[in-house]
Amino acid sequence: MQFSPVIAYTPINAIPNPFMHLASPFSGKVLPLSSHPEPLFSQGMLGRGVCVQLSSCKVVSPVHGTIEQINRHGTEYIITAQNGLKVLVNILIPAEYSSAQYQTANAFGKTDIQQGEILAYFDIPSSVAPTMGSLVLINAEKLGPCYHPLKQVSAGQDPLITLTKT
Repeated sequence: MQFSPVIAYTPINAIPNPFMHLASPFSGKVLPLSSHPEPLFSQGMLGRGVCVQLSSCKVVSPVHGTIEQINRHGTEYIITAQNGLKVLVNILIPAEYSSAQYQTANAFGKTDIQQGEILAYFDIPSSVAPTMGSLVLINAEKLGPCYHPLKQVSAGQDPLITLTKT
């Protein structure tokens, strides 16, 4: 069962009518949202999006905008972009590593955020199982097709999701 349209891989030079690239909030290997271990994400109940198997636990803002909410001890951010697009940035880490002692940076107390600005950095031992990040478009129901143009991304540098005109 899939509630939201799937964001498929398409090479960046083959995407028809691109109008906006969302920067990756994470570094690592890009996976479909269906590979997320939590059904709320994997079944697209929150919206369409993609996952990244993280190579580092640095999380940056994918857009210029306003932080609306910070949840789950700083592992989940709802951001409204300047153009009105609402995104959910989530990092799935073991609960014991979301405590303040493992967060060397976070955006608590911030409201305005710039693309590429650090939302959180978790200092997690490399022996911990691979962590996963996800970027979900919350209010994208009226948008045309969306694509992920790369299979590997760097936080704040590469596009993770490309939005197209219908």
